[in-house]
Amino acid sequence: MNGKSANKDRVKFYVENHSFWTQGAVLLMLLSAAFRLIGCWRLWGDPAFAATQIALPLLCNLLFALCLMLLGKRFFGATVLPVLLGVVFFIIRSAGFDSWLHTVLCILLYLLVAVLYTATAFGVIRTKWLLVPLFALPFLYHIFVEDLAALQSEELSFAAGMQEMSVLCVMLSLLFTAFAMKKKQPEKPVELPKIKDPKVLPPEKPAAADAPAGETGAKPTAEKTK
Repeated sequence: MNGKSANKDRVKFYVENHSFWTQGAVLLMLLSAAFRLIGCWRLWGDPAFAATQIALPLLCNLLFALCLMLLGKRFFGATVLPVLLGVVFFIIRSAGFDSWLHTVLCILLYLLVAVLYTATAFGVIRTKWLLVPLFALPFLYHIFVEDLAALQSEELSFAAGMQEMSVLCVMLSLLFTAFAMKKKQPEKPVELPKIKDPKVLPPEKPAAADAPAGETGAKPTAEKTK
């Protein structure tokens, strides 16, 4: 009983392939892959870097775009896999930050993204609006705090700039995906036409004898008296 009631409490999300938000999310993921390739050009000499900072994010970009376009309407939960793989990429990336506090806070944020996105995609969380600030606030922080400071210091290299553009495209793509999500309306039960109660007719009485009324026995009696 508890399992059935839990399934009834869940909602199903989907995205429309032709919507502005869905197509924008797919385009941003593809741009992220392009920026990643440009920013990591000729940096694949280190096998560990090539696997975790080039191959893994590219796989996430392409897989997310495919899942969103091909399965977004039928099974939106498929997008959870590339998001979780992306969380792994960002956690590995955060290990290279200068501040350990920054690293810890980023790892907690990435874990929060994994939990909230998975729970929302599978309908455990019944609203998509928790995802909007979850993706919008880090995006704004990157632009107005980290990126502006890096630009003013003039220490940002071309490769690092392209890799940062790739990260920004991922965040913006996930934000677009949150806006694209829609709830599937529950199917209304088919109303059958009402059937009127059948009328019960009383059984017909057996027909009377063929003799005319009043001649059933009175006449023979009269003849005997005569």
